[in-house]
Amino acid sequence: MNDEPAQRPGGGIRLGFLLAAVSGFVAVFSVGFPPAARDRLPLLLLALGLALVSAWSPGRGLALFAFCFPLAGAGARLFGGSDPIAWPILLFAGFAAGWTFRYLYDFESVADPSPVDSVLRTLTAVWVLAAALAAVSARTLWALLRGLSLRAVNVQGLLDAAAIRESVLGFAALASGAGFFFILRRSGPAVRDRVLGAALSGVAVSAALALGQRAGVAPAETNGFWKLTGRLSGGAVDPNALGMLCGMAAVVALGRLFSAIPAIAVERRGGAVRWAVTAALCAAGLALSGSRSGLLVAGLGVAFLLFSAGRFRRRLAVLAAGAALLAVVAVAARRGAPGTTGTRLSELLDPSLPAEYKTSARPLLWDSAVRLFRRHPIEGAGLGAFSWQLPDLLAETGRSLPIRDNPGSAYLQALAETGLVGLVLTLAFAIGLARFTFSGKDGTGGAVTAFLIALAIGSHWLAADVSLGFFLLASVAAASTATAPDSATSRARTVGRGRRWRAALVALYAIAASVASLSTLRADFAFRHRRGIGFHEKEVGAGGPFYWTQRRFAIFLTPGMDMRLSLAHFTPEGRPVELVAESGGRRVYTHTFQPGQGVSLRLNGAAEGSRVIRFTVSRAFVPKRLGLSSDRRELGLVAVFPKT
Repeated sequence: MNDEPAQRPGGGIRLGFLLAAVSGFVAVFSVGFPPAARDRLPLLLLALGLALVSAWSPGRGLALFAFCFPLAGAGARLFGGSDPIAWPILLFAGFAAGWTFRYLYDFESVADPSPVDSVLRTLTAVWVLAAALAAVSARTLWALLRGLSLRAVNVQGLLDAAAIRESVLGFAALASGAGFFFILRRSGPAVRDRVLGAALSGVAVSAALALGQRAGVAPAETNGFWKLTGRLSGGAVDPNALGMLCGMAAVVALGRLFSAIPAIAVERRGGAVRWAVTAALCAAGLALSGSRSGLLVAGLGVAFLLFSAGRFRRRLAVLAAGAALLAVVAVAARRGAPGTTGTRLSELLDPSLPAEYKTSARPLLWDSAVRLFRRHPIEGAGLGAFSWQLPDLLAETGRSLPIRDNPGSAYLQALAETGLVGLVLTLAFAIGLARFTFSGKDGTGGAVTAFLIALAIGSHWLAADVSLGFFLLASVAAASTATAPDSATSRARTVGRGRRWRAALVALYAIAASVASLSTLRADFAFRHRRGIGFHEKEVGAGGPFYWTQRRFAIFLTPGMDMRLSLAHFTPEGRPVELVAESGGRRVYTHTFQPGQGVSLRLNGAAEGSRVIRFTVSRAFVPKRLGLSSDRRELGLVAVFPKT
């Protein structure tokens, strides 16, 4: 008889973690790059290397990944990429695939519990459901059940594929951070300390790259908007991410510099120099990033560090270090460098600038988030849905913005996208984490609490590298949590009650999300922004504007409406295709196109009620697969809508 306790989690769940890491990599890799991106293959090889290292030695894989993720943006620019947003997520997925493969056979490690574990698991489950809700809302069940895609999701004509991409990447950023947290909680304090040191080194190198960009010796920004503003990303995904990473890292570096932990006590001189250099580089990176939220995190973090400093001399040292950090920002502003944090702070006092510019349009975004919540009070609109529904929300009030954006507050975003259920869990996680960690002497708790406060004015953890950095610090800060021991009976009752209310919240959210999804079964909902589904974005040729269709496409006609539609078959394959049109469950038109042939149709609406005509082409082609170009679109017929 075997008296050994069963290993938790079981083998089936461990295999599920591995499959989730691999499928997550495939999903993000398929949507995370713009067309003809040159950095796809290099990133694939780097992720594979991380997977192999992590499968061989999980501790080394953790440290290597922690050093790399703050430099993800630099990697993308180095290999010719233009959009590094997916890099941190895919690096994590590669590392996680190797780590979870090793985890299949690891029955010795035990997770270190923290007060927020259960709440974070529940919040992650809601994130999964909210991401699914957003995808369904973008595509609609009506279109899904008929094999249709390329639906317009807002008044600007944004297609569902782009909207789903934003939701997938937003969910992946949060899920990667949460997964990183739980992996670190199972890795032991020595490994966590080593991983934190590697991450701080990575952030310092990222900040040094920003200095190199300013000097013209490091790869320049590839994003036109950041070039225009003069803000620098260093090694991070964007300047905001660099500022947040540097703000958190500066606080932790100062905490380690002035904390009497054994590692510094033994090697005081070398350790002190390392953390002093790290703090100085992070201060410079923060100044060059132009991130006011990053400065807020650094300032609040230093204040929390000062509160927990203990001895008077140590408090003075922390205060002096904080003043030095602010001095770096001020010097950058006095030199008039465009885009620096100091310059952006001085703009707040410039009476000639409009209030909307000074606040980054946050009041307008906050109002839109509240109005979106009122329409979906329990389940929200779905994770990542706010940005692509923003044009509709602004159009209702006669306003517009040049770019789509997040609500400018993670908590309002939780309210708008995950409803009351998501907000309650988000606040429970934030309050529970801050309550137990803010007074830590090593700086991690102060940085975590400062970041949670800064989330009130920014959706910062939707940047994957920032999310990974925050959850890394949270995993280390939670290690110092000390709670009074409870009796076994009291603890069991508390755990039981907590499990029941968390399960009830997830069930409530799942029911509300299912009801919201069922509303997308209507054709009028699917066609609310454009009368056609299955049409690629408009192109302009010698004969005027035209659209490529997919193999399946559809037209929506209101009662009594007539529409002219011209279709032509252009193919590099030189083969004919058959077109079949259906409406109301019966075939209404068929035609065989020879290559180069076209036809003009007149579509008539019903006398009463709306009418949908669905078209199916017998075959389509993908230029990428035929070696013609890097175009990965499925192309059926060329459609033209003549003006009547």
